[in-house]
Amino acid sequence: GTVNLIPVLEPEIVRGDANANGVIEPLVDGITALNYLFLSGTSVTCLDALDCNDDASVNLADPILLLSWGFAMGSPLPAPFPDCGVDPTDDLLSCDASGCP
Repeated sequence: GTVNLIPVLEPEIVRGDANANGVIEPLVDGITALNYLFLSGTSVTCLDALDCNDDASVNLADPILLLSWGFAMGSPLPAPFPDCGVDPTDDLLSCDASGCP
């Protein structure tokens, strides 16, 4: 028999777009991240985009960084940001749907 290998393409994301609507809105996305972290039953479709500091985990530091960038002129988030792209860091965070085409 033959085996056909089909490459699995990683989805494109925009780091910080926690609600996957295609727009980075620091307050709205920050609240989405906080709801995900602290309210059970809150769903997020792309944990990779929620990982604002690209440390391969989703925790309180992520919405803090996003809010700092948005309201206190903090440092920009790591790539892919502010445009769609593939996460350059290899991690185990999932992304079922993002705001990228």
